[in-house]
Parts: sequence; C-alpha cells; structure tokens
Amino acid sequence: CSVLEKLGKERRKVKHILFPCWPDQQTPESAKPLLHLVSKVEEALHTAASPGPIVVHCSAGIGRTGCFIATRIGCQQLQDKGEVDILGIVCRLRIDR
Repeated sequence: CSVLEKLGKERRKVKHILFPCWPDQQTPESAKPLLHLVSKVEEALHTAASPGPIVVHCSAGIGRTGCFIATRIGCQQLQDKGEVDILGIVCRLRIDR
C-alpha cells in the first residue's frame, strides 16, 4: 500500500508493508516468510525514486521489530562479506536502541 502524505506544501510518498504472518509473542514456524519480507523491503528500496529511511514497528516494538532488523543486517552482511557477525549485530542493536 502506498500513501501520499502532505505536510503543508511538501509531499511525501510512504510505502507501507504489513506483515501479519507473525503473531505477537509467538515463534514463527519457519523463517521463510521473514526472509521474504526482508527481500520485499530491499526490492522496495532499490526501486524507489528517492529511498528514505525505513521505519519498523510491531505492537511492542521489541521482539519482532528487533528480529526483522537483525535479520536484514545479517542478510546484508552475508551478501557483502559471506559471513554474519551475530554478536556484532546484537551489540549494535543494543547500542542503537
């Protein structure tokens, strides 16, 4: 879903992606839907005329949000370096939080 936001004379196009496959306070049965979501977000960023910041939030803003962000960072590291620094990702998220 795309939304056009008007702030006075300024206009911003916002791309909203909903991910209902992961119920609150539950463990997903498979990582495939989450990896598909990461792929869709990357695709949206690469096809956007002017990609802006990404805002990620679940109902509590901790569990699923953190897992999505960590997964996206891990996928980027795997693509760039061929390895994933899980401890580094967790430390970075704790500092940035």
